[in-house]
Amino acid sequence: MRVAMSTIFNNIQNNLQNLASDLQRINASISSGHKYQRISDNPVDVGAILGLTTEESQTVQYDRNLETAKGWLSVTLSALQDITDIVRASTGLANQMATGTYNAAQRQAAAQQIQGYLEEIMQVGNTKFGGQHILAGFKTDSPPFVEGGWDIQPPVMHLQSGSTGTAVAAGAYTGDTSRTYLVEVVTGGGAGVGTYRVSVDGGQSWTTPAVIPAGVAALGDGVQVTMGGTWVAGDRFSISVYRPIEYQGDTHNLEISVGSQSRLVVNEIGSDAVGGDLGSNDIFQILAQLKSSLEANDPAGAGASLERLRSFESHITSILAGLGASLDRVGLKENIYGTLKDELTRQISDRGDTDLVAAANLLKAKETAYQAALLSSSKVMGMSLMDYL
Repeated sequence: MRVAMSTIFNNIQNNLQNLASDLQRINASISSGHKYQRISDNPVDVGAILGLTTEESQTVQYDRNLETAKGWLSVTLSALQDITDIVRASTGLANQMATGTYNAAQRQAAAQQIQGYLEEIMQVGNTKFGGQHILAGFKTDSPPFVEGGWDIQPPVMHLQSGSTGTAVAAGAYTGDTSRTYLVEVVTGGGAGVGTYRVSVDGGQSWTTPAVIPAGVAALGDGVQVTMGGTWVAGDRFSISVYRPIEYQGDTHNLEISVGSQSRLVVNEIGSDAVGGDLGSNDIFQILAQLKSSLEANDPAGAGASLERLRSFESHITSILAGLGASLDRVGLKENIYGTLKDELTRQISDRGDTDLVAAANLLKAKETAYQAALLSSSKVMGMSLMDYL
């Protein structure tokens, strides 16, 4: 078979080019630390590495989500625990004031203490995490709990046997602080016959008795009452005025993805957990009514609030238990993903990282082959028919 010189030269060029390409590939592998520079280097291994890398990225993202979830849950748990401590202090105070051994002045002082507890619970309820309100549902950019306008509450009646007295509160409050008006019937009878007096300090001091009018009676600061029926001496009722604390958030749960088909709720709805909706577990309403009872020197009313406080304690304890369980789940997931990330990193390294010792040896072998090829090529390419003529 005839072999032309052009064929020899082309083969030499191709072989040298292949060796140079191998040298470049090995050098890039050593420099970058990655065994493969493109998919065509090894489609099977590179495809597996890409799959492992994608899984690793997802795992890292889930781990970040868990960190966010842990923050939300921890802050929410801490806030609700603080509220629980305040409620327990309120329960203890209500338990004391529900007995008959305390006087009006002491109950007035206790009422101011309850007012402080109310303000503290609202402040804790408006706690932020990362600039977002934790108990506001989706409306994380605004406080979930705010004070409403002045509200005149319906009368709380304490009537003697045989009394048919009725009272309807009305008016527009013009004062600037919460207050409870205690009304006591001095002499029995109906409108134009019976007399009544008013106290704003729980019965420590009273106004001069006045005749029960046929129409509206003014109690002060715009608060009015219409007294109907027949009264018995000693009948009492109280009318409280305060600014109720209202919930302004929504009822949506914040969920975070913690797995391919797994999501975790990381918040509590403020109205469900704390109140502001006039529900059975509205701690603001419970404490407001307790305060009104104390201002009216009403131990029976304080006792009723005591039972509601105990019920609320059970309610919030259940919520705290749920938050603790969610935090335990986060911790378990973190351990799983930590182990998974380590294993994925190891597999990616085994498949895709350069073995520097082996690569260095291969580079040396390729250098030797390249040098030998250059020497051989120089001898072959230096041959000429003229040398033999």
